[in-house]
Amino acid sequence: MKQITEEMKVQEEWYKEARNISLEQLPEFLERILTEYSHDYGTIVHAMTAGAIATAWAMNKHPQGGITGFQAGCLMWGFIRHWNYEHNKTGMSIQDYDNMLYPQYEDKFQKTISQDVWGLLKKQAQTELDEADEKHDKYLMNKEQYETDIGIFVEKFPDYYENRKKYDRLGGGTVDEWEEEKKKEKEKFEFAPSEPYETVWKNSRVYQHWISIVKGKVPFGYTAVKD
Repeated sequence: MKQITEEMKVQEEWYKEARNISLEQLPEFLERILTEYSHDYGTIVHAMTAGAIATAWAMNKHPQGGITGFQAGCLMWGFIRHWNYEHNKTGMSIQDYDNMLYPQYEDKFQKTISQDVWGLLKKQAQTELDEADEKHDKYLMNKEQYETDIGIFVEKFPDYYENRKKYDRLGGGTVDEWEEEKKKEKEKFEFAPSEPYETVWKNSRVYQHWISIVKGKVPFGYTAVKD
C-alpha cells in the first residue's frame, strides 16, 4: 500500500477526479482511494469525503440525475443533517465569511434569526423545561422512597454508616473490587439501597436560560425578524 505524504497532494487529486466519475467507474474509484493507500487519522476522512462527492456526481450523471443548484443545496443540507445533526430540532445555518469582502452582504452578518427559528427555539425550550421538571419530580419521589428504604436497611444492619464500603454498590473500582462485588452478588449479599442522584438543577444557568427563552427573550443579543 502506498503511504500518503504531504508532497504527493493525493487528496486534491481525489477531489478533482471525483467530479468526473461515472456510475460505472465509481466502484473502482472507491476501492482505490480506500485500499490503495495506508490511511491515517486524517487521510481516511479525505478519502471518505472524496468518495461521497464522487457518488453524488456519478448519480447526477445518470439520466435520472441532472439536479439544479437549488436541489444541490438541498442535497448538501440533507447530508449534513443525516450525517452529523440528525437530532437537530430548531434549524442550522452556514456562514460564508468570503461575503465579508463585499459590503452588499452586510445584512448576512446581522445578529438575527427568522421568526420560524425563534418559534422552534421557544417550543424546544419548553420541551426541555417540561422534561427537566418531570425528571426532578421523579428524583424527589425516588429520594423519599430512598429515605424510607435506607431507614429499614439501617435497622437491619446497624453498622451501615460505619461500614458503607461493605454495603454500598461500587460506583467505580479496581478489577479486584469488581470481582469482589460479583462474588457478593452470587452469594445473594444484601446491598444497601442506592441513593438517587439529581440530574436537574433548577437554579442552573441552563434551566434559567430555557425559562428566559420561553418568556420571549431571544438569546445572545439576537433579534427575531420576519422571514
